[in-house]
Amino acid sequence: MKRYIFICVLLCFQWGKAQNRFHNSSKYLVTTHISDQGNKQVYTIDLRRTGDQNQTLSTLTIEDTELFEDIFITTLENPGLDGVSEVIKMEIEYLACCAHVEAYYYMVSTDGEVTPLPQVNNIYCEDTDMDYQYIFPNQEYGIAGNILKTQTFYTPESKIKYVNLKQSLSWNGANYEPSKTTAITSY
Repeated sequence: MKRYIFICVLLCFQWGKAQNRFHNSSKYLVTTHISDQGNKQVYTIDLRRTGDQNQTLSTLTIEDTELFEDIFITTLENPGLDGVSEVIKMEIEYLACCAHVEAYYYMVSTDGEVTPLPQVNNIYCEDTDMDYQYIFPNQEYGIAGNILKTQTFYTPESKIKYVNLKQSLSWNGANYEPSKTTAITSY
């Protein structure tokens, strides 16, 4: 019986840790519009809630249609910020000799308002061992009331080696602004 209790506690702990990660979501989708502008085609992408085709949360333009590969949408439930119910991460991938990924983060308030964060860009080549990302309070390395833009380095096994803080944004329940928090590096 003690063994079963230990397994249940372990599974609950792992489930709790998994809740602090971005997961695939079907709550949001993108619609694409192609238009001709002079000699080239331009893709316009609208981020929308599934089931609500009338409300656009964000509109982006893809001008390099030759290298455009795919769009990925993930969400983080309960990021630990007052008044924010979830964070949407939309990644647009371009492929050439390396993958260039533009990451757009949108914080969704409890009343449905959307606040975008500054764009994050990453380039992934064969031996890339780091990326840039936002970390929220309920995630590993998160700080209460702050959104952290980090540079994360990985081991060859894809585990976090260490994290450098590049910028801290404090959240006041409605807006974010650069924080006076000093840089923290975790090993």
